[in-house]
Amino acid sequence: MRSRLFFVVAAAVMSFAGQSHAQSSGDNLAGGLVAGDYLRLSGGAATTVNPQGSLQDWSRGKNVNFSWENWQNGGSGVGRLGLALSVSYSMLPLDEKKFLSDFTPISGGTATSAKASDAGLIEVNTTLRFRIPAPLVMPTINLGVGFLNWRPAGIDYTSTTGSGRAKQQTRSGGALSIGGGLERNIFDRYGLFAEAMYSYGFTSLGQGSVTPGGVCSTNSCDALKNTSIAVVRGGLSVRIR
Repeated sequence: MRSRLFFVVAAAVMSFAGQSHAQSSGDNLAGGLVAGDYLRLSGGAATTVNPQGSLQDWSRGKNVNFSWENWQNGGSGVGRLGLALSVSYSMLPLDEKKFLSDFTPISGGTATSAKASDAGLIEVNTTLRFRIPAPLVMPTINLGVGFLNWRPAGIDYTSTTGSGRAKQQTRSGGALSIGGGLERNIFDRYGLFAEAMYSYGFTSLGQGSVTPGGVCSTNSCDALKNTSIAVVRGGLSVRIR
């Protein structure tokens, strides 16, 4: 799914590139980019990377991202370095099969079914975007630093000894991110882009499935595990000034 999304958006960028070449007054080696402020809205897919402990219980889900960025003029055309501020939200559904294989109810017995709302992961980042001069489509290398907050939903389960609710601990901490993208101005102030990002959160907090009283109830408790996530997304950019 992630790779399909990336190639669909990238193909759209390429298909419009020739048409927009004459329409854009931007730098021909910057995908039609001009100096100014931009708003970017995108959507895609997110997944945890090498998940351990409680992160193993949540599978690949959706991601939405909103950001503001600025590019200044350089010596010849738009500069090579841009600055972006972004907020990203990922929604990861429960992996019921994995949860049931790991979880042991506090009352004993075997869990037979489970359900939960999507877990939420919020990222707030400040990102430096380095553009690589190229005709038609502009490649970028993106390096970011920010804050990550992981909020798993409560899990309602049914077992051979009754039913109950497992609550996993939240995680918060600083985060570093790295990634790359492709983008192209399409018409006037509007452009398309696709990007892939990897974030590593220094959360060092959180346990596996726990009771409401906070007692760890699985063999996958992870009091000292960090959080990493990969996202592939594509969307629309609009120059606002």
